Amino acid sequence: MSVVTAEALLELLEGDQELLESLVEHGIISREVECYGPEDVETVLVSRTLVRELEVNWAGVDVILRLRRQLLVTRLRLAEISGKTNS
Repeated sequence: MSVVTAEALLELLEGDQELLESLVEHGIISREVECYGPEDVETVLVSRTLVRELEVNWAGVDVILRLRRQLLVTRLRLAEISGKTNS
């Protein structure tokens, strides 16, 4: 997936303007960006699932997203380390 506009992001949220506003209000995405990259889109979709389907509050969403980013960084570091030892 390449970059998407705010309008396309709103379509991914099924037109839920209130959810989009909440994502901006809670600092999950920035309104000042013209296009959103794949990582932003994935973050928005994960947030949508957490809020809508799992009824996680915004503080919980923030914690989960931070832990998720840390896990991804750790996985990348482990992959680098394992790749260096196998060389």
